[in-house]
Amino acid sequence: MCAEAGFIKIGFTRYEILNEESGFLRMWLDKGLNAGMKWMHNNIEKRRDPSLILEDVKSVISLAYFYDTPAEHDENFRIPKISRYAWGKKDYHKILKKKLKHLCLEIEKQEAGIRTKSYTDDGPVMDKVWAERSGIGWIGKNTNVINKDFGSYFFIATIFINRELIYDRPVEDLCGSCNLCIEACPTGALFKDYNLDSNLCISYQTIENRGEIPEEINLNGWIFGCDICQEVCPFTRNKFFTNDENFYPSAGHFNKTYDELISMSEDDFNNTFNGTPVRRTKYNGWRRNLIKAIEEIL
Repeated sequence: MCAEAGFIKIGFTRYEILNEESGFLRMWLDKGLNAGMKWMHNNIEKRRDPSLILEDVKSVISLAYFYDTPAEHDENFRIPKISRYAWGKKDYHKILKKKLKHLCLEIEKQEAGIRTKSYTDDGPVMDKVWAERSGIGWIGKNTNVINKDFGSYFFIATIFINRELIYDRPVEDLCGSCNLCIEACPTGALFKDYNLDSNLCISYQTIENRGEIPEEINLNGWIFGCDICQEVCPFTRNKFFTNDENFYPSAGHFNKTYDELISMSEDDFNNTFNGTPVRRTKYNGWRRNLIKAIEEIL
């Protein structure tokens, strides 16, 4: 069922209360490393204990959905960059929610009394932790989940289920002594192994930040998100591409020049990016990002 739905990897792990991991999350939040994402303070108890989401939960199913394509950014400095996950025509939340809904219905048909609850980066779930525990991959030094065969260009979906399953083992952390992601991060957001300061992260600044971008943050040509820490990772060089055309670049905004993008009216922006992740930054944020990126190359 999962393969038919397009998921490239599935793993199973036992439900447990995440005391240690939620403790790290609290410390990270207390240090202000979430920047302006105040919503991350919400529902920490649910993140810690999924039984507050599904009362009789017994197991956690993690799934990976690949989104990388053969397309590449044009290296012309007059052409800004958008994160790979946002190249396509639809928001991944909508695509994966539909697939998860169908998958959960099929699972619940297997036996009377089965109950599930699913999320894809849209609820109080420590999805990376569950993905690591279920053997999807390991949480790398760039804080992304990395699979040795597929790299890290995949979305994570999580299903809680009230049944015992046959469980997978976590995989080995293969980052080793490699520090390419930390060394490549242009703003120092990856300030040490496995630690991210969102205040310095280009992805945060260009997507989630609703204010002005600090002058000292150089966008390095990125106007929505940033893939640098994934691009340099050795495990993303094992080229594997999605068959889902929803994630292939849209001609409406891929590899367009600054001049073409800055000339968009608000209506143009809304029509071009309707139903895509880029809408999250809103028109004012889009203009802000473009103007700053242009100023950096003048």
